[in-house]
Amino acid sequence: MKKTIKYLLTKLFWGFGRHLLSDKWYAKIRYWLELDTWPDFQNPQTFTEKIQWIKLNERTDLRQLAANRFAVRNYVAKKINNKHLVPLLSKFRELTQSKWNSLPDQFVLKANHGCEMVAIIQNKQEEQLEEVRRQTKKWKQTDYYSFSREWAYKGLPRTILAEKLLLTEAGEIPNDYKFFCFNGEVKMIQVDYDRFGDQRRNLFDRNFNRMAGKLLYPPYEGDTQKPKQLDKAIEIAEKLSSDFTFLRADLYLMGEEIYFGELTNYPGNGFVPFQPQELEYNVGSWLDLNIE
Repeated sequence: MKKTIKYLLTKLFWGFGRHLLSDKWYAKIRYWLELDTWPDFQNPQTFTEKIQWIKLNERTDLRQLAANRFAVRNYVAKKINNKHLVPLLSKFRELTQSKWNSLPDQFVLKANHGCEMVAIIQNKQEEQLEEVRRQTKKWKQTDYYSFSREWAYKGLPRTILAEKLLLTEAGEIPNDYKFFCFNGEVKMIQVDYDRFGDQRRNLFDRNFNRMAGKLLYPPYEGDTQKPKQLDKAIEIAEKLSSDFTFLRADLYLMGEEIYFGELTNYPGNGFVPFQPQELEYNVGSWLDLNIE
């Protein structure tokens, strides 16, 4: 009976109920539906509770700048040097035939105003322009803030960016290194493997010792060598996050080069906890929000 009631409430929430809720009640109810517990916003203890608190209370221009895929490039260039930026090929409102023709055989398309709106073009000759165009139009029609209630995306320009496609020497998508920064200090590193295939994920401390536990995806059981430029990457992540209570800095470590991926205000939108619960509380303890 309990599962049936929760199933019906979930359908109601995603059907139309969420549109009637304030950001605070959206967060509370979705948290309960997904994590099966009510969040404590007055005295948050877990990592996910504290991310919810940040969403509701840290509504600053800097948070919106971090979420803006295009504008953040200037911020990054000033903080760490523009040599770490992935080359920008184009920025446009509509993917026209002329824009398509001007792009190289390989590139990445991403929306400026939200998450999980990315298209990897590895061979333009094998792609259908109309299909890619429909995808970008769908992105532009998406009010990501209204869907996710991640405040930092509210009102961002709905433009499309085309960037150079980064590939390893083997011609593969590189691993994604995500640095969890707490009050400007890297405490944990998440490594994502095969992000556009059979995704796996491992967690490491700042010295690159494997941590017990997981975050959403199963662990990668292969060997992961400590990157030789790890210290430099940590330095970059800490510079990028120095003005934030919490920020995740996503980087690509490509041989001798380090490239900026994005800045993430709210990992998993604050609805994806670490496992086991002990780790969720431990990571939460690293984040000092100075709540009065």
